[in-house]
Amino acid sequence: MARLASGVRKRQDGSLEKRFTIDGRRYSVYAPNNKELVEKEQALRESITAGLYKTNSNICLDDYFKELIERKKTENKENSLKTYRSIYMNHLSARIGKSKVRELERRRIIDLQQEIAKEYTATTCNYILAILRIILNEAVKDEIISRNPANNIKNVKAEKKASESYHRALTEEEQALFMQESKTSYYYELFALALCTGMRLGELGALSWGDIDNKNNVIHISKTLTYNLDNKVVSGSPKTEAGKRDIPITPAIKQVLKLQREKMGNIYDIDMKNSKIFISTSGTQIYNRTINDEITKILQRLKKQGHDIEHFTAHAFRDTFATRYIEQGGTMQTLKKLLGHSSIKMTMDLYAHVLPDTMQDEMNKIVINI
Repeated sequence: MARLASGVRKRQDGSLEKRFTIDGRRYSVYAPNNKELVEKEQALRESITAGLYKTNSNICLDDYFKELIERKKTENKENSLKTYRSIYMNHLSARIGKSKVRELERRRIIDLQQEIAKEYTATTCNYILAILRIILNEAVKDEIISRNPANNIKNVKAEKKASESYHRALTEEEQALFMQESKTSYYYELFALALCTGMRLGELGALSWGDIDNKNNVIHISKTLTYNLDNKVVSGSPKTEAGKRDIPITPAIKQVLKLQREKMGNIYDIDMKNSKIFISTSGTQIYNRTINDEITKILQRLKKQGHDIEHFTAHAFRDTFATRYIEQGGTMQTLKKLLGHSSIKMTMDLYAHVLPDTMQDEMNKIVINI
């Protein structure tokens, strides 16, 4: 291994950091390799000499955030950085972006929280504040501020639990009506596999024929569609290690895959290892909007037939799978693994509301002599 130059250290993520001092002030640059590190150090030295560099005492939040995003490119997934940037630019920049980082006070952040809470749901408001905490935690590490003024501010309390609002499972009647009507849809097999596995739409879009392990009778989930900083859809790894999982193949799943293979074989030349299982009608990767638009069209057709089903998006297939699984006696611990949740608490928070519907049946199975 090559010896590191003076002032250079290797960070935990494998990137390099160079620290140097000019006129008694300490500066740092970060890069994935030595060549870029030298270039960044030179650029920073020129900026300082020209009087363009913002010191810790006068850097505003907008400038610090731009610097932070650039640095984090070597540490974080692009999709995460895109989300951070979107949240910051849409909700924080206009409100506090011109404020000096050192002048941000706890009272101002509480006022900011109350402003945002008037316009958005509690969940969105709390997420925005969480992003601000992350930014200011980095400012503490960079010794711009000594403490994070956004810490220990209580979250806005949600009026409803997640399971009562965002998450919507289809009833058995709705499920049957929808799937019957969608049999003529190009995306019927995608809907069916989503219902049979609880896979996320991004995971379905990234799934390739090489992920189908017939020898061990499982589907290997190791990728998901995600957005990079250029707003392009790419295949990336799941957000957490729990997202990487194997889903057992049932007879129903096997039948769905057989139908999809036959359909694709009639349209395209399939590379049975690398080809995506699901692609759009134009031969490109699938997008959330495309699938959700197709769901809307099917619901509109059902409405004309006298079946007015409350609107839902593709995420409802995941919720429907989880609900049917619990209703038919599946355990929360196994469901956690199938869905790729990182904790049992997450699964319980989302789907425990289904349990009361099955409680009476479970109690009737218990016999106690008295």
